[in-house]
Amino acid sequence: MTRVLVVGSDTREERALLGRLLQVAGLPPEALQRCADLDQCDLLLVRDTPALRSAAMHMASKRPAMRLWMHDDAGVVHDGRSSSPCHLDDAQIQRALAPSPPPPAPDNGEGLFLANGAKQMTRLLRQRLQERTGYALLSVRSEPLLLIDFEHDLAVPLNAGASAGSNLAQQLGDLFDLLTLQELSAQRFQALAGSMSRQPLRPLLWQMAQHSDNWTDFERRLQQHAQVSLLRWPDFRVLAHQHDGFRLCSLLLKKPCSLHECTRLLELDIDATRAFMRSAYLCGYAEVKVPEVASPPPPPARQGASALLARMWRSVRNRTGSFA
Repeated sequence: MTRVLVVGSDTREERALLGRLLQVAGLPPEALQRCADLDQCDLLLVRDTPALRSAAMHMASKRPAMRLWMHDDAGVVHDGRSSSPCHLDDAQIQRALAPSPPPPAPDNGEGLFLANGAKQMTRLLRQRLQERTGYALLSVRSEPLLLIDFEHDLAVPLNAGASAGSNLAQQLGDLFDLLTLQELSAQRFQALAGSMSRQPLRPLLWQMAQHSDNWTDFERRLQQHAQVSLLRWPDFRVLAHQHDGFRLCSLLLKKPCSLHECTRLLELDIDATRAFMRSAYLCGYAEVKVPEVASPPPPPARQGASALLARMWRSVRNRTGSFA
């Protein structure tokens, strides 16, 4: 599935563009999903105007993994990252959007690396926590740190010295941008986990986000007055003895609020509020939406000389007729 953010087109044009891409690529409707979050999209599809082109290039420069396509009024698409306009033909669009064939399962039960770095890690952890499927190995610089059982919401620390919750959470938070996540089969997970102690996964991830500073994209959205809303009450183990956390939950369950609205309404420390929002987002309890900036109204049309002359002529004729 490819998540597409369309910019510069109305709803009808957007449907037409996505429909053409689906038709060219020979994909079912669910293969392209409309996306409203720039940091979550795989493809940015922008109408090719000077202003939008400049803004799109700036946004794409900060997101090297995201595709950038531009389109003209006729719907012809070209690669926005190319130094010169290079129109994409049907075959190129089909190859770009075609789903990759699944890799063969490795013999040792260890799969491909699912995520590398803070941004990919955040996206994948949120997705797997919601789906509650699969097993994974969390490592840093090829050193295994943690086994994860998404199905049962459990974590298995592999380093006995860091098995204490707070120590392990701080270690993972400090190394968040260096972490890699590798898929495991159920058999491989059981072989590695053995009889080692398990602990709840979400409270560990909650504490990890409290310690991590590698949240550039998330911080940028908060600075853009993003609205944070809570989808449900978090696990009460993550809110133990946190009176301000309960107050934030109560507020964000009632209505979406920005970071500064929360601190103003509840009179809370901004850093503590920001850390709460990071944790709630990583664990899948919250969603974040940047408000769309309304387009300025078009300037009033200027009267040309011919229109002004015609209006004056009508006025003269009307006055002449009244004395006839």
